[in-house]
Amino acid sequence: AVVSTQSGHYGRASLQENNERTGEKPEALVEQPIDTQQDLEGVEMEHDLEPAEQCIDVVPTETMPIPEPRELPRTGFVPSLEYTPNPNNGVPHQSSPSFMDKVDRSIEFIRREFDTLKYTLGTRPVLTHEEWFNLFNADGQMLELEQFYHYLMNYEWPPELLQDGWKYLFEYYDTHSNHAERTLLDKNKSTELQNILENWASILEDKTDEDEAARIEKLIYQINKDVPRTDRDHQFYKTNQDNSDVLRDLLTTFAFSNPDVGYVQGMNEVLSLFLITIEDKVAAYWAFSNYILKNKLFFNSTGLMAKLNAIAELLSQQDKELYAKLHSLDCSNMLFCQRWVLLGFKRECRTFDMAVKIFTILNSVQPTHYLPLQDLGRCELLSLDMFLVIAVLMSYRKEILSYTDQTDVYQWTGALKLADMSAICHAKQMYLQYEKEGF
Repeated sequence: AVVSTQSGHYGRASLQENNERTGEKPEALVEQPIDTQQDLEGVEMEHDLEPAEQCIDVVPTETMPIPEPRELPRTGFVPSLEYTPNPNNGVPHQSSPSFMDKVDRSIEFIRREFDTLKYTLGTRPVLTHEEWFNLFNADGQMLELEQFYHYLMNYEWPPELLQDGWKYLFEYYDTHSNHAERTLLDKNKSTELQNILENWASILEDKTDEDEAARIEKLIYQINKDVPRTDRDHQFYKTNQDNSDVLRDLLTTFAFSNPDVGYVQGMNEVLSLFLITIEDKVAAYWAFSNYILKNKLFFNSTGLMAKLNAIAELLSQQDKELYAKLHSLDCSNMLFCQRWVLLGFKRECRTFDMAVKIFTILNSVQPTHYLPLQDLGRCELLSLDMFLVIAVLMSYRKEILSYTDQTDVYQWTGALKLADMSAICHAKQMYLQYEKEGF
């Protein structure tokens, strides 16, 4: 049945049937006039609402520096030979280490830099179907979990494999589950999602709970303003308007079923990543839900500010001069980079594929260390995305040090487009070094 409420229609299309891999597109469950007014509630993101076509691509003035190892001078693959005084005549001469000495001195340097080169030169190995299947036993249980995360961090993933990889990465599937258990899970999760969706549609239709109906209408009003500008140039939406309806319905479903989290601007961008990458709206919804609930602290102002404070402390330790410059521009609160943190640098990537790669890598590292925040008297869990913020700032260091006003920083942030994957590798190197040695 389809019931009309003020010219809007709420269909009862079956999500369960769609999840049976028929390839059919869902009916629109919410059809309301789209209001593009931009008076959003929740966390406001600076310079976030400008049309994508108005953004200016900014390329760093200097090439992103490759993190240097501690043991060797940064002179290339084979370190240059050192010059030492000649005790006989006082004339400098070149030392003559053996061939194996030179090899030994070079091998560690090459090992440390190899991942960086794979990112910057675009030569990361591509995951094969055989390598993927070898992660599982005959029953379909993933046994090689450490290898799985290694692939996520260091390999290019074909789209058809990344679909399944994200289901495990974001805990839709349990790594210990077998084929039969996953088939049953797909069915049960489809039914559960359909029931939640029909629940809020029924409340709007019947008006049995006026307060709850008003809450849902307010959510839809907010979500309707963000959906039309979500990845609008991506073929996923350009070729099928139904996918925008799916995005809207799933955002409403999440906010309805998680009132303590609700809807915050930016969730639309994150859910879109899941929908396009996984290509199964049921799995995409539950994976997205797991991700948001795990990171819900950062989708409110208190949690977000705590993370930005930790980033500021991290920057002050990594680059005192750069931090002092931002402080002089009244930018040491790091509010200018809140969108980076919320969206995993999605808007700062030149392509959608690049955004997926960075989002995958950022979520492949489980934080294990805490950063003491002396001014606040507490600690903050360190995550890879915090180091990526530092890496990006350091890669544009010369440009930022030339700024004379706070406006310069926000204009740069609003127009920033990362040139390549070198920043994420720099971030990874800093993160691993911190885990090993601290500051």
